[in-house]
Amino acid sequence: MGKYIVHSTLRPAGTQVMNQTGGHSYLADEPLVAKGTDAGPNPVQYLLGAVGSCMSITAREIENSEKNLTIKKFKVDVTGETTTYSDESSKVTHMTIKITAETNLSPADHKFFLNEVVRQCTVHESLKGAIPMDIIFQ
Repeated sequence: MGKYIVHSTLRPAGTQVMNQTGGHSYLADEPLVAKGTDAGPNPVQYLLGAVGSCMSITAREIENSEKNLTIKKFKVDVTGETTTYSDESSKVTHMTIKITAETNLSPADHKFFLNEVVRQCTVHESLKGAIPMDIIFQ
Protein backbone atom coordinates (compact mmCIF):
# COMPACT_ATOMS: atom_id res chain seq x y z
CA MET A 1 0.00 0.00 0.00
CA GLY A 2 1.33 3.42 -0.89
CA LYS A 3 0.54 6.89 0.30
CA TYR A 4 1.26 9.90 -1.87
CA ILE A 5 1.05 13.58 -0.95
CA VAL A 6 1.12 16.47 -3.42
CA HIS A 7 1.13 20.08 -2.23
CA SER A 8 -0.48 22.50 -4.72
CA THR A 9 -0.09 26.27 -4.39
CA LEU A 10 -1.83 28.84 -6.59
CA ARG A 11 0.70 31.34 -7.94
CA PRO A 12 -0.04 35.04 -8.56
CA ALA A 13 0.24 34.68 -12.37
CA GLY A 14 -3.01 33.69 -14.07
CA THR A 15 -4.00 30.16 -13.15
CA GLN A 16 -0.51 28.81 -12.51
CA VAL A 17 -0.27 26.18 -9.78
CA MET A 18 3.05 24.91 -8.41
CA ASN A 19 2.84 21.28 -7.33
CA GLN A 20 5.41 19.66 -5.07
CA THR A 21 5.77 16.01 -4.19
CA GLY A 22 8.82 14.32 -2.79
CA GLY A 23 11.77 16.08 -4.39
CA HIS A 24 9.82 17.05 -7.51
CA SER A 25 8.08 20.26 -8.55
CA TYR A 26 5.85 20.73 -11.57
CA LEU A 27 3.68 23.52 -12.89
CA ALA A 28 0.07 23.22 -13.97
CA ASP A 29 -1.72 26.00 -15.84
CA GLU A 30 -4.55 26.68 -18.25
CA PRO A 31 -4.20 27.88 -21.85
CA LEU A 32 -4.51 31.57 -22.70
CA VAL A 33 -8.12 31.12 -23.89
CA ALA A 34 -9.02 29.96 -20.36
CA LYS A 35 -7.31 33.00 -18.79
CA GLY A 36 -4.19 31.05 -17.95
CA THR A 37 -0.62 31.78 -19.00
CA ASP A 38 -0.08 28.46 -20.83
CA ALA A 39 3.09 27.90 -18.79
CA GLY A 40 2.41 24.18 -18.37
CA PRO A 41 -0.05 21.37 -19.04
CA ASN A 42 -3.53 21.75 -17.60
CA PRO A 43 -4.84 19.33 -14.95
CA VAL A 44 -6.72 17.21 -17.51
CA GLN A 45 -3.54 16.82 -19.55
CA TYR A 46 -1.74 15.70 -16.39
CA LEU A 47 -4.54 13.17 -15.78
CA LEU A 48 -4.18 11.78 -19.31
CA GLY A 49 -0.42 11.71 -18.91
CA ALA A 50 -0.80 9.86 -15.62
CA VAL A 51 -2.74 7.11 -17.41
CA GLY A 52 -0.15 6.77 -20.17
CA SER A 53 2.78 6.96 -17.75
CA CYS A 54 1.27 4.41 -15.40
CA MET A 55 0.63 1.95 -18.23
CA SER A 56 4.16 2.41 -19.56
CA ILE A 57 5.74 1.94 -16.13
CA THR A 58 3.52 -1.10 -15.52
CA ALA A 59 4.70 -2.60 -18.84
CA ARG A 60 8.33 -2.14 -17.78
CA GLU A 61 7.64 -3.67 -14.35
CA ILE A 62 6.06 -6.72 -15.99
CA GLU A 63 9.04 -6.99 -18.37
CA ASN A 64 11.43 -6.84 -15.41
CA SER A 65 9.58 -9.69 -13.67
CA GLU A 66 9.19 -11.92 -16.76
CA LYS A 67 12.52 -13.25 -18.02
CA ASN A 68 11.04 -14.37 -21.37
CA LEU A 69 9.58 -10.95 -22.24
CA THR A 70 11.39 -8.26 -24.20
CA ILE A 71 9.62 -5.00 -25.00
CA LYS A 72 10.87 -3.60 -28.30
CA LYS A 73 8.42 -0.68 -28.37
CA PHE A 74 5.73 0.58 -26.02
CA LYS A 75 3.76 3.76 -26.65
CA VAL A 76 0.50 5.00 -25.15
CA ASP A 77 -1.64 7.76 -26.70
CA VAL A 78 -4.46 8.98 -24.48
CA THR A 79 -7.26 11.25 -25.68
CA GLY A 80 -9.74 12.74 -23.23
CA GLU A 81 -13.04 14.45 -23.87
CA THR A 82 -14.54 16.90 -21.39
CA THR A 83 -18.07 18.20 -20.98
CA THR A 84 -19.04 21.49 -19.37
CA TYR A 85 -22.48 21.55 -17.77
CA SER A 86 -25.00 24.37 -17.36
CA ASP A 87 -23.98 24.86 -13.71
CA GLU A 88 -20.40 25.53 -14.97
CA SER A 89 -19.05 22.25 -13.58
CA SER A 90 -17.12 20.03 -15.95
CA LYS A 91 -15.61 16.58 -16.06
CA VAL A 92 -13.76 14.14 -18.26
CA THR A 93 -16.55 12.17 -19.94
CA HIS A 94 -14.58 9.77 -22.13
CA MET A 95 -11.05 8.53 -22.68
CA THR A 96 -9.53 6.64 -25.58
CA ILE A 97 -6.31 4.81 -24.76
CA LYS A 98 -4.30 3.50 -27.71
CA ILE A 99 -1.41 1.19 -26.85
CA THR A 100 1.14 0.44 -29.56
CA ALA A 101 3.52 -2.30 -28.50
CA GLU A 102 6.05 -4.66 -30.00
CA THR A 103 7.37 -7.58 -28.00
CA ASN A 104 9.05 -10.91 -28.61
CA LEU A 105 5.88 -12.77 -27.51
CA SER A 106 3.53 -14.92 -29.57
CA PRO A 107 0.32 -13.12 -30.60
CA ALA A 108 -1.67 -14.82 -27.81
CA ASP A 109 0.94 -14.03 -25.15
CA HIS A 110 1.30 -10.49 -26.47
CA LYS A 111 -2.45 -9.91 -26.06
CA PHE A 112 -2.32 -11.39 -22.55
CA PHE A 113 0.60 -9.08 -21.70
CA LEU A 114 -1.31 -5.98 -22.88
CA ASN A 115 -4.38 -6.98 -20.88
CA GLU A 116 -2.16 -7.47 -17.82
CA VAL A 117 -0.69 -3.99 -18.30
CA VAL A 118 -4.19 -2.52 -18.22
CA ARG A 119 -5.27 -4.66 -15.27
CA GLN A 120 -2.21 -3.85 -13.17
CA CYS A 121 -2.14 -0.11 -13.92
CA THR A 122 -3.10 1.66 -10.69
CA VAL A 123 -4.29 4.84 -12.38
CA HIS A 124 -6.48 3.00 -14.91
CA GLU A 125 -7.98 0.82 -12.19
CA SER A 126 -8.74 3.93 -10.12
CA LEU A 127 -10.55 5.68 -12.99
CA LYS A 128 -12.25 2.83 -14.84
CA GLY A 129 -15.57 3.03 -13.00
CA ALA A 130 -15.74 6.82 -13.19
CA ILE A 131 -14.79 7.53 -16.81
CA PRO A 132 -15.88 5.45 -19.81
CA MET A 133 -12.78 4.26 -21.66
CA ASP A 134 -12.02 2.63 -24.98
CA ILE A 135 -8.74 0.74 -25.02
CA ILE A 136 -7.23 -0.05 -28.40
CA PHE A 137 -4.28 -2.42 -28.84
CA GLN A 138 -2.13 -2.02 -31.94
